[in-house]
Parts: sequence; C-alpha cells; structure tokens
Amino acid sequence: MIGKKDESQATPLEEDKGASQNSKSDAQSKPHSQKIPYQIPYGYYSYFYGYSYMGPSAMPKPPEGYYPPYPFMYPAVSTYKKRVKGKDPEYAKRYYSHLARVNSPDASIEYKSARFFVIKSFMEEDVHKAMKYQVWSSTPEGNHRLNEAYLESKAEKIPVFLLFSVNGSRQFVGMARMTSEVNFTDKCNHWVQDEKWMGKFKLEWLFIKDIPNREFKHILVPTNENKPVTNMRDAQEVPHEQGTVMLKTFKSYKADTSVLDEFEHYDNDEAKRKKAKAESFGRVAADSARKRGKGRGRGRRPQESQRADNNHDTCVC
Repeated sequence: MIGKKDESQATPLEEDKGASQNSKSDAQSKPHSQKIPYQIPYGYYSYFYGYSYMGPSAMPKPPEGYYPPYPFMYPAVSTYKKRVKGKDPEYAKRYYSHLARVNSPDASIEYKSARFFVIKSFMEEDVHKAMKYQVWSSTPEGNHRLNEAYLESKAEKIPVFLLFSVNGSRQFVGMARMTSEVNFTDKCNHWVQDEKWMGKFKLEWLFIKDIPNREFKHILVPTNENKPVTNMRDAQEVPHEQGTVMLKTFKSYKADTSVLDEFEHYDNDEAKRKKAKAESFGRVAADSARKRGKGRGRGRRPQESQRADNNHDTCVC
C-alpha cells in the first residue's frame, strides 16, 4: 500500500511549482545579476567533469525566473548505447588487416617492467577511429604525460599500455600499446570534434573486447587513495602490479560483445558526417567565391557579371 505523501518533505522543485504567479513574474522582471541561481540537481554535470546517467526526459527543468549558475553547465548525457547482439564482428577484421591480430591467444602478458595508463573517452565513436586509424590524442596535459612516459620507457625498451574506457559505459573496451611519441604539431581530422584535439600518436591494438567494471573492482590503486582502478581519471597511471592484473584479465576474459560489432555502423556514420562536412564547406566556398565575383563585377553589364559568377561557382571543388 502506498501511503499519502508527506507534504512537509516536498522537494525544492515542488515548492517552486507552488509559488504564486506574482513571485514568478517578479523573478522574471529582475535583471540577470539579481535572479536566483538554480541549484543544479543530481544528474547534472559540467561538460568538463563528466556525464550523467540520467536521460533528458528524467531531468527536471528549472522553474521560471531561475537560471543556471554557470553558462557551461548543462544536462550532459553519455553517448554510449548498449550493444545489440547479432552484428557482424568479423567486418572489421575483413576490411582492416591490423585488426585481424587482436585478441590473440598467443599475446604475451608477462612483462617484468611495463607502464599502464587509463584512457577515458567521451565518445565511443572516437575509440572506433582510434582502432581504425591506429592513432589517439588526449588532452594537452594528457599528451604531455603520455609522451614523457613513452620517451622514458623507450630508452629502457619498456612497453606503455593504454586501457580504454568510454564514459558512462561502465566497462573497458580495449587495450593498446603506444608505439610512437606524441606529435604535438599535427592533428587527426577523424575525431567527431576534430577541432578540439591537437597532437596525435600511434597505437598497436592488442585486445578489443567489452569487459564490465565488476571484473576490475577488486583492483585497488594505492596511488589513488586505494580506490578501484575503475575510478581513475584520463591519462592517470596504474602501478605495474595492478596493471599486470588488468592485462591478464583482458587476455582471459571471454567477452560476448566488443566495439568490433559496431564497426560497420560507425564506418557508415563517419562517411555521412564527412560528406555533410564537405558539402557544407563547398557551400561556404561557393558563397565566398560568388561574393568575390560580384565585387569585381561592378561596372559590368548584368549578363557579364552573371557569367563571371557562374565561372567562379564551377571552379570551386
């Protein structure tokens, strides 16, 4: 039996809903600097600090007359979606030869010395690009940290392993070895937000499989307040002992799904996005050429000006 709700325990949003219309209009009439900041409820996160597990429909809207305390705060939702079984996991291995070698039962897992870093991605689409093109780019701080580790390890011939996870997925999706130092002056144009990430370095993928966080929860990291390795941040180093346990787990775990199942879907999305981007660039270039043609056409007869515009349009590639 469901009892009657105690009105004394009404939530702040319910109290706001019960406010008079006059108080709402008063709040709306105040200048922005005098309006009451809206307390962001649980499930709202900054773009810079992570995603929420709450869907858009579950997120309450701020009452009238209120505003977010910071303009960069908004309801952020993870882009990760649960995999649908029945996809073609062999598609990637057929079309990308370097992926045919992943998840090898003969992969070595015994390293007397090795370094391990957790990599957190905002989007699984970017992890797909990392697997497809064998490159990655972190934040400026992350790139410097990884580059320093690679240069130190290269002199001693120590491998640097990267453990990939997607925010909101509650799982790790792959493990790769860093095979080059960071090129800070170059960038990869394949990311979903390609203008955001500067610098890149090469990878060699060893394992690509979905492994739930519960398989790693028992691995505690002394350098991170003895928290589970699943709580680590992007480009944060995992000690050798704990990293070796993760490496063994990646080899032994029998996964039913992986990013490889979604490769064809992500390839199609990438092709559509690049086509739309090229068309948009073409329209902008055509408009710019048309304006230049019209500027130079002053004083000419309308027919000559129109012919000049047409010539500019056909020259744009």
